[in-house]
Amino acid sequence: MAFLTCINISMQTFKEYLEENNLIEKVLSIGLNPAHEKHRETHRKEIHNIIHQSYKKVGGFKSHKSGSADESKAIHHAITHSDIKAVKRGDHISTVNLYKKSHGRKSVASGTDGTEQGKKDFVKNKSEDHTQKRAWGEVSGAAAHINKKVGAPDIPAKHTKKLLGKDVKHHSDGIHYDRKIGPEVHTKKMMGHPKSS
Repeated sequence: MAFLTCINISMQTFKEYLEENNLIEKVLSIGLNPAHEKHRETHRKEIHNIIHQSYKKVGGFKSHKSGSADESKAIHHAITHSDIKAVKRGDHISTVNLYKKSHGRKSVASGTDGTEQGKKDFVKNKSEDHTQKRAWGEVSGAAAHINKKVGAPDIPAKHTKKLLGKDVKHHSDGIHYDRKIGPEVHTKKMMGHPKSS
């Protein structure tokens, strides 16, 4: 009996070691798995901060000025109304992806905690979205590069009207397009696996 107690203590200590060093990964499927719904509020602030930091380089989320009350409100709205896939290591979120239901699962925001592990978890999420053909989105910059790296296909720009319901200016490559988001025009492309409707 003493031997079994010793093993249990050692295993618990080893598990705690793994958790403390962020080696245990738990995937949260908020909005997709009812048992995970509680994590929407538990990790709301952390998810908010990840999205805010991730969109800081491009001036802010949804064309709102980075750090503004309008940006914060838009991020909270997205957290409230999106399906969320997040990777939790210990008690910390390393990466997050927000989706809305539109021609399947459309990625509307994503980001990492800035760590190397968070970046690896982000790439793994994008890779799974591609291999399982379960999501698509509008991308540019680093997000486009990562989607290309994991093999996600480009979606021809001729499908923008159907998928986005927006008027855009197509580029001659048939993939990229310009569209107005807020007061500015952005060059984007679509990648991934939309569902036919």
